[in-house]
Amino acid sequence: MNTPLTPLEPMLRAFTVFADRTAVVQGGTFVRYAELAYRTARLVTLLRQHGLQAGGHVLLISPNTPDALLAFHAVPLAGGVIVPLNPAFGDDALNFLSVHADPVVALVDTAHLHRVQDTLKSLDIPVILTGGSDFHARLGVLIPAPLRLPENLDEDAPISINYTSGTTSDPKGVMLTHRNAFLSLGNLLYHLNLRPHSVLLHVLPLAHGNGWGFVWAITAAGATHVPLPDPTELREALRGQGITHLYASPSLLAPLTDLAASPALPRPVKLLLAGTSPHPRVLRTLQQQGFEVLHGYGLTETSAVMVVTDQADLPDLPDVTPVLARQGHPMIFGGQLEVVLDSGAAVPHDGQTPGEIIIRSNLVMKGYYKNRAATRRAIKQGWLHTGDLAVVHPDCRVEILDREGDLLKVQGQPVSSAQIEAVLYRHPSVREAVVVAARSSEGDLPVAFVTLHPGAQILGRELLGFCAPHLPAHALPRRVQLVPELPKTASGKVLKHVLRAQVRDKPGVQPAD
Repeated sequence: MNTPLTPLEPMLRAFTVFADRTAVVQGGTFVRYAELAYRTARLVTLLRQHGLQAGGHVLLISPNTPDALLAFHAVPLAGGVIVPLNPAFGDDALNFLSVHADPVVALVDTAHLHRVQDTLKSLDIPVILTGGSDFHARLGVLIPAPLRLPENLDEDAPISINYTSGTTSDPKGVMLTHRNAFLSLGNLLYHLNLRPHSVLLHVLPLAHGNGWGFVWAITAAGATHVPLPDPTELREALRGQGITHLYASPSLLAPLTDLAASPALPRPVKLLLAGTSPHPRVLRTLQQQGFEVLHGYGLTETSAVMVVTDQADLPDLPDVTPVLARQGHPMIFGGQLEVVLDSGAAVPHDGQTPGEIIIRSNLVMKGYYKNRAATRRAIKQGWLHTGDLAVVHPDCRVEILDREGDLLKVQGQPVSSAQIEAVLYRHPSVREAVVVAARSSEGDLPVAFVTLHPGAQILGRELLGFCAPHLPAHALPRRVQLVPELPKTASGKVLKHVLRAQVRDKPGVQPAD
């Protein structure tokens, strides 16, 4: 017998098995699974009253709130496809993507309605406001829908469409299926040992890969969601609510990497870290505070994280951090990952030879919504071509070097920006470091942008002198620019194209600041 693989089945189980356990906490408000089930059933009713039918798209624009979590439960149970947009996107992007997504209903947090109100009115679709008492009062008078799987559910049908950025030039709405989400859920349950007593803090926007899949995995485990609307409150949130699990990009954790300003956690916290490669010094700092680190890799196109290195698997090494800084092996349901040369041949496992990461997996997306050309460019001959450059070590662990377009060509020799960044991170004053290329007649010239820990006092030329013994002469930054903050996307990734624009048309061989 075959039944559809979907995260909705373990969700429905949790509503019954864990009815008396705490499902969601925010501030002093506690919601049990029984109440989450009631609210979900009533929102299903409301969505259907507004015309949602099987396969219809439901727009969600909201920060991390209990209402947003509710939407991730109710929309797919109503047969819809949830399309979460990160409210940190600019207004132009929010409005453009709201149209591109073809929604039939919109769920919009009251605080953000003014940003998209005119666009949604022009689309002539119902708008349900969340984030206030009126929303729950409206739900309270509805007859709850029966909580069961939608009729004729197809596991290969989309459960969500997740836009990878706020750009309007070439929109890439990643269609993730019920099957994708189910297998991602299994990976998270296994590798993070999620149990009913687990308490997870949602720091990254839920719109980012459906909270890397945790919106459904935590419910499947009968564990507790703690949504954090404002990531700048991370430090305070970790000291309350009994947090046991966290997922985040290194940039979101930058405020915690100054050990002097970050005392030990009240309890160990299992941390899934992904997005960019953290330097071993950053990892050591996090470990000293009490984080149990798993370092992952993935894309929205692979249902978020699909490769992981777990510090618990490295007990015999005198220093686990250099290995933990690598991205690791595919997760238990991760599928196949190869690193290949331009010829298509696999790179040798020597930790030196770079190639492109390609992936064949049940986690790979169905495709990009209304963008067949981008889908064809990404998925070729059954493999997802990521554009990420990596090496493979003798232990078969993958280590990311750069995006394909980020590898520098300096004096005719390839230089990884990550190699230069890793040296800068060795200095205790450095909080974040990003290296981009300034183009010149001589080729690429490395330019470093650096943020410092609070109270640190060092000049750019001193950092350049620090790097000199650790890098080949041609790989030394031609300029070290100290900046208060780095430009980032809504999900915390550094906007390298913004930094490249700042160094464009400027003489490359300037002294460091």
